[in-house]
Amino acid sequence: MPQPSTLIIDSDPESRDTLARLVKDGGHSVLTASSATEGLALVSTLRPQVVLVDLDAPGTEPFELIQQIRLESTDTVVLALSTVRDTSFVVRAMRTGASDFIVKPAAPAEIQQAIAAALTRTEIAHAGEALGSRSSDPEHHWPDLDLLFRNSERMRAVENIVRRAADTNATILLQGESGTGKEMVAKAIHYISQRRDKPFLKVNCASLPGELLESELFGHEKGAFTGAHRRKPGKFELAHRGTFLLDEIGEMPLGLQAKLLHVLQDGKFFRVGGSELIDTDVRLVAATNKDLASVMAAGLFREDLYYRLNVVTIAVPPLRERREEIPLLVEHFLKKFGRQYDRETPNISPETMRLLQEYTWPGNVRELENMIKRLVVLQNDGLLHEEIALRRGRGGPASQSGLAVATPPAPPQPQVSPTNFEASLGLKEIAKRAALAAEKAVLKEVLDRVRWNRAEASRLLKISYKALLYKITAAGLDAKSERRGRKK
Repeated sequence: MPQPSTLIIDSDPESRDTLARLVKDGGHSVLTASSATEGLALVSTLRPQVVLVDLDAPGTEPFELIQQIRLESTDTVVLALSTVRDTSFVVRAMRTGASDFIVKPAAPAEIQQAIAAALTRTEIAHAGEALGSRSSDPEHHWPDLDLLFRNSERMRAVENIVRRAADTNATILLQGESGTGKEMVAKAIHYISQRRDKPFLKVNCASLPGELLESELFGHEKGAFTGAHRRKPGKFELAHRGTFLLDEIGEMPLGLQAKLLHVLQDGKFFRVGGSELIDTDVRLVAATNKDLASVMAAGLFREDLYYRLNVVTIAVPPLRERREEIPLLVEHFLKKFGRQYDRETPNISPETMRLLQEYTWPGNVRELENMIKRLVVLQNDGLLHEEIALRRGRGGPASQSGLAVATPPAPPQPQVSPTNFEASLGLKEIAKRAALAAEKAVLKEVLDRVRWNRAEASRLLKISYKALLYKITAAGLDAKSERRGRKK
């Protein structure tokens, strides 16, 4: 599926279709969503350049929606539409993350002009980055190898393997918990190698269903399936002579694993629906947070593919095993987010640093990064103390093992009276309801902990963003009602 330039989130079918026609008439590709939930899932997966949001849609918390879009994709430009003309409403929308505000009803030319301006802005930004990478010192755009490797003994050992393997064509398997920095290690492999001037591309195998993942990897011909309106090259084609990172390789469907194996063996493949044999010269790096040997033993991963991938294995250690890096990582993230949000860099007290170094970090470097981001945004050292204390209180063995989900309280057991036994539920139904109750308890626990940051919750629960949204709906959980309940 080609990346849409514009996503429209609008629950009104007539309004949504009208906006879609305006975007298409302007010569841009478009995708539509009828709800905030569907829209956020598409933003998370497809990273559109521009999102057009109708703030008047019923059941939508407009400012939270804008904020979630910006958190999901910082490069996406958000355009807000509303009939509300109140200055404070407009200002709040802009402060939340909207780049422009269009008052409805608006002339078609006004909407098209706003979209064109937003697209131009994103294209100029990307062109500037590309120009900068070509015209300035190339190492400036490499991963910070000092920050990544040289502040702990465990990561220096990782760098030693990376440097030995980088200039070969050997397939590399990166193993480690979520958030440890496997993607940064993959980028370091690419930039240290002779392929540094060629593309580095990445696909997350858990983020797309099997049929779309096949198209993403190998491309498709026009008419290969419904919606395939033109030929699309796949990542193996686009990454020719470069490096290709397959993240969460353990989530790849078995059928696709066979096709991947053939590409690794022969360096050739067919697009979906195509008959032309395509050659590719790609250095493959696979990453997983699972024990692939156990997945293979369970019959969910091909043995021949496992051994083909497992040429060079690099274990990326969790942050709790390299605590000496924490002060330097904190300093790096403070500067990074201070620049990004144009905020003053907070001072970290010795007591705060002690807490950061003693915490077990089940979410690893990503969890630390998000915590420092909140500190920079909120400028409140006390909230960080409270958050660590709360997470510690809910920790235990799960935290030590790298699992980020606290054990929920045991769900209430169904009571069956002997006098009305015949009218009671069957055993299967009782088990089903108990399982649903336990799942709902876990969802609520994690969502409350991360203040309903759904992207963070999906990472902690180790499920896709779309799966999380589905489970929230199925469990009858709602951020708005949960907040009202807490206020009472």
